[in-house]
Parts: sequence; C-alpha cells; structure tokens
Amino acid sequence: FRRTWAGDMDAEVQNQLPAPRPRAWLVMGAAGGFAVARLVGSIAPHWCRQPAAAESKVTLQIPVRRIKAPHPVAGQQRQEHHRRFWKRYTKLAAREGMLFPDEIDIKNEDDVIYYGPIAIGQPPQSFLVVFDTGSANLWIPSVECSNCDSPMEHRKFDGSASSTCEPSSYPVKIQYGTGACSGYLAHDSLHLGNETIPQVAFMEAVSTTAPFPSQHFDGILGLGFSGVASPRGLKTPLQFVSQAYGDQMPQKVFSFRMEEDPGELILGSVDEARYPNGVHWIPVLAQTDPSGQSSYGYWALAIDEVSFGNSGSVVNRAGIVDSGTSCLVIPAADALSFFNSVRQAQASDPRCEALPDITLTLGGQDYVLTGSDYGFQKLGQCQLCVQGSEQSIWILGDVFHRKFPVTYDFGSEPPMIGLPPGTRHSWGFQLLGVLMLVLVAISVLGARLVRRYFLRRAGQRDLQHSQAA
Repeated sequence: FRRTWAGDMDAEVQNQLPAPRPRAWLVMGAAGGFAVARLVGSIAPHWCRQPAAAESKVTLQIPVRRIKAPHPVAGQQRQEHHRRFWKRYTKLAAREGMLFPDEIDIKNEDDVIYYGPIAIGQPPQSFLVVFDTGSANLWIPSVECSNCDSPMEHRKFDGSASSTCEPSSYPVKIQYGTGACSGYLAHDSLHLGNETIPQVAFMEAVSTTAPFPSQHFDGILGLGFSGVASPRGLKTPLQFVSQAYGDQMPQKVFSFRMEEDPGELILGSVDEARYPNGVHWIPVLAQTDPSGQSSYGYWALAIDEVSFGNSGSVVNRAGIVDSGTSCLVIPAADALSFFNSVRQAQASDPRCEALPDITLTLGGQDYVLTGSDYGFQKLGQCQLCVQGSEQSIWILGDVFHRKFPVTYDFGSEPPMIGLPPGTRHSWGFQLLGVLMLVLVAISVLGARLVRRYFLRRAGQRDLQHSQAA
C-alpha cells in the first residue's frame, strides 16, 4: 500500500491539524483489531488445502462388507494390552481408595473388518481381502500353501495359470501383532473395480499362522505406507495405483462409505456429499526407523491437545487413524486420567450422557466425542468402548470414524488425513483477544505521545508569541 506520512505534508498544514484524542485512538485500535480478525477469518479456510483435480477422471469403486470380528492384524494384541493395563489400574485404585474400578464396565467390542473382492492375474483369479489401513502389503494364499485352511477353505493363487505372473524366489515374512505369514514375492496384474493395475508386487503365502487359517477372507491388501511394508521400502498397493492412474484421478484419495451394506471403498475422489462444509486436511506424521531414516508408515497425525471433560488436558500426543480398530485406544498415562474422570461421573449418574467429553484438538480444531459416542447403554449401565494400552500412541478407531468421516490423501507431500471441519480451538480466540488488547494498548500509548507532542508545540508557539510581544 502507498502511505502518505506526516513528514510529506506541508508544515503549515501539520500545525493546523487538531490533536487526536485518546478515545478516538481507542476506536481506531478496536477497528484495526476487528479488521485483523476479519482478515484472519477470511484466509483461514484456504489453509485447509484441497487436492488438485485432473482433467480426465478415474474413480475406483470396490464393494466392501463390514463385519464385527477380532481384527487379524492386531486385535488380540490390543485386548491383551488393555487387560494388563486394567490389572495395574485395579491395584492403583485399591491403593488410593478409589471406587472399585471393576464397576466401570468396559465393552468387549470386536474390531471392524472391511473386506471385499479383488482379482489377480490374467485371466483374473478372484479373492476376498481385508482392506487394512494399518499395514502395507498385499498377500494371498498360494496353491502351495499347506496350512491355510483350518477349518475355512480359502481361494488360492495359481501363478502357473496366469500369463502375466512374474514369480520369484525372494522370501518374504510378514509379522503382524497377531499372527504371521510367509511366502515369496511375485508381480502380476491387480484388478480393482473396473480397472487393472499392471504388475503389482504381492506375496504368495505358502504358510500362515493363527488366526488367518480360520478367517472368512483370503488375504490382506494394506493401505498404509512403505515404512511398514515387508521388506521395508517395498512399493505398496497405493503406490502402484498412483503410478498407473494417479494422473487420471480427480484426487489421489480413498475412503470407506459404509452407510449401506455392502458399502464401498472409493479410490480416486473425495465423497463431497459427506463434507458439505469442506474438508479439514491434517498432515500425516513421518516416522524414523532405527537407521535414522524418515518415512511414512501408519496414517498417524499429531494430536495438539486432549481433554477429558473439565479435568484438565494433555498436549503433544500422536494418534493413528485406523478404520479397523473398533474402540478408542489410549496410552496408559492418559487412560488413567480418563478412567478417573469416568469414575467420578458414574458415582452420581450411570448414564452414558453423564460421562466426560473427550475433546481431541487436531490441526487446530476441536473434535468432541461425547459419552454417547464412546459408550453404549446396557441394562441400566454404560459400557465404554475405550481401551488402555501399553503403547505410547492413541488409536482413533471406529468410534471416531462413526462420527467423523475420514478421507485418506496418499497423493500429497506430506500425505493428508481429511476430516469435516471441527470447531475452532479456544486458543485461536485467546490469541485474537491478546492481539486486540495489544493494539488497544499501542493506540492509547500513541495517543498520549501525540497529545504530548502537540501540547509541547503549542507551548512553544505561545512562548514565541509572548517574546515577540
């Protein structure tokens, strides 16, 4: 902006200017603060960037079923962590004379499994796989697998029957939180929806351990990043999709739309109907491996702050957004504070509505889970779908997904997690209030200095007039 300073004015004009009053400066300061607030409010929505659209469009839509069952990747491990945490909490509560914690009813909720059809090879061989955001490998049973069926019989891949299969003798072992499988790396065409992705890396499993032989699905298609692939750095299914169709996708994103059964896994565009007020994008956190290299692994994000009702808050946490986990999973230190708040609330009111809100601040915006969101009323008592964990990271599971639809953006750098806009965190208003107070203080000080200057000038003129007389 071009500014005209007082020094550019004629000296005689300056002398004729009336001295500004402090009240006028206060009004000007308040107006300036309001203008700053309007400016911040007008540009803030643009900080939530949207993925750029391409001219031609390819969107993959794969039918998906959603079932309740212990998750094959880490479900039993999470439940064991919670049992160990609860045992320690019981001892602590008894030592401190708290309400006996067994009166807090924890829902033994099965996890959520999203599975659907894919095909591999030419001609295509069909399989049912779990679409798992917590892993990054694609594997299916091989015809050479001797222990994949117990008691369920699974479809098996026959590489010799595919004209496009590129087998190898490179051994691969995938160790999950619960169970493992091993086999050999291969490449072949992957058929998703109506599209074909050429020569995708996958494992032909020749051996699996529980719980995989007894599952209803055949294999797993991981939707995570290469940092959790086995071997580490192996190109993931999402990278192959991006390589084949990324330029033709409106956005390199995916999401689960499960309002009906079967639902859909949507690859390639944001489901705008679920975001009438736009999308709030939050960057994915990179992880550092033992060698010091940084890469992306899980769909993890920074949690700026967490509060449990009015019992204080904790800051600088990290969380994994995982569609396959049913409940919220909370690190032990935070879980202790949470269950103490629950104990106090249930002492006077057993309803879920009386439980403390869990407020998660993500990307500067608040997302609130009420007691009715994470609790289930049963026989006059509220069961909680919240688990303590020995690990140091939060897991935002299906309890979170049911209230806030999630879109996963794998085409950005960094990758992003999309949520509906939350409410502005209070520190934004506090900062704005402080800014306005500073502007007002500067205005008052400036008014005093200007008034003193003009009074001094007036005194000097009076002295010169009296001396001249």
